[in-house]
Amino acid sequence: MAFSLSVIIPTYNREDTLKKCLKALFKQTYSKSDYEIIVIDDGSTDGTEATVKAIIEESPVGLKYFKQENKGPAAARNVGIRNAEGEIILFIGDDIISDKSMLEEHIKSHENENENVAILGHIQWSPEMRLTPFLKYLEEQNIQFAYSLIKNPGNLGYNYFYGSNISLKKTFLLKNGLFDESFPYAAYEDVELGYRLQKKGLIIKYNKNAIGYHYHPTNLSKYCKRMEVVGTSMVIISKKHPEISFHKYIKHSPIKEKLKDYICPLLRPILSFFDEYLHIHFSVLSGKVIFYYFKKGMWSAILNE
Repeated sequence: MAFSLSVIIPTYNREDTLKKCLKALFKQTYSKSDYEIIVIDDGSTDGTEATVKAIIEESPVGLKYFKQENKGPAAARNVGIRNAEGEIILFIGDDIISDKSMLEEHIKSHENENENVAILGHIQWSPEMRLTPFLKYLEEQNIQFAYSLIKNPGNLGYNYFYGSNISLKKTFLLKNGLFDESFPYAAYEDVELGYRLQKKGLIIKYNKNAIGYHYHPTNLSKYCKRMEVVGTSMVIISKKHPEISFHKYIKHSPIKEKLKDYICPLLRPILSFFDEYLHIHFSVLSGKVIFYYFKKGMWSAILNE
């Protein structure tokens, strides 16, 4: 059976959040006979497999489940692409809770568009979460998603190829390249594909009404761990595409860096405590700590070559 749309969701050890994600996809305004959902389990060790298989039995839409060894979201999405029957592929995260009209907005945006057009949807924090000062900071400073920096919604840069809420034609993907599976983490693997596809003529357009709610509670301490991974992935993408250089980030004074090695690990739990329990956020200090862990991830990747 052919579908208009295939929703591809890589997942890893997020059983409960994935259930929220699927539940929202079952309540779309878009016709249930016109889309399918493909879940690719990236080697989860929790109850994800049993949960999804149980949901399949009662799913009101076509729901497929695949499981692979833990290889990362890039490899997982490629499994989804190869097994998709939809004309349009929509990539979302397992922590994205779709607005009821999200799929319909993506489909409408593709009407009368050429094969090379991708549609970027909007992502904002889920209203189900407590919006801490740190989460507000991430959004206001465009640290995770840079929507407020968009100047031309009809032609975005490759760096807006967000794997959390973006759709494009399957034929264009198959002709021009899939995700690079050498990226082991959920960081820059989507942007790297966007970079290659843009060289093949990809145009990214933004639809602010295709809304996905990001259900991912975090704090400064957890986010620093993510930034180490992002730093590592920055080195990977720079090696594949030297014109995307990471060297501008690692210029440093040895004395200052030594001080940061002592100060930032101490600040990390203190700032997290202030944010979560006292609802006080120190933006400048948080920014320096986050950037420290980003650089730490880069140095780790460089030294472990």
